[in-house]
Amino acid sequence: MRTWERKNYTVEERELDYDLHEFAVIQNGEIIGIIVPDTIEVMEQIIEDLDNGEDVTSWEDGMGNTIYIEK
Repeated sequence: MRTWERKNYTVEERELDYDLHEFAVIQNGEIIGIIVPDTIEVMEQIIEDLDNGEDVTSWEDGMGNTIYIEK
């Protein structure tokens, strides 16, 4: 599993359901959101976006909630 470092937070890839993974957004040692993709294709797009340096602020977590990163 991989971890992406950003200025004020990290995103950790975690096992979810067989080949499908979720992404925990962690700030100051606390999980502030978990991005749960519904398909492998969406998961692969999330990984590509994170690899390209995308910020997860305003992303949806898969449960209808918006992720907000405190600066």
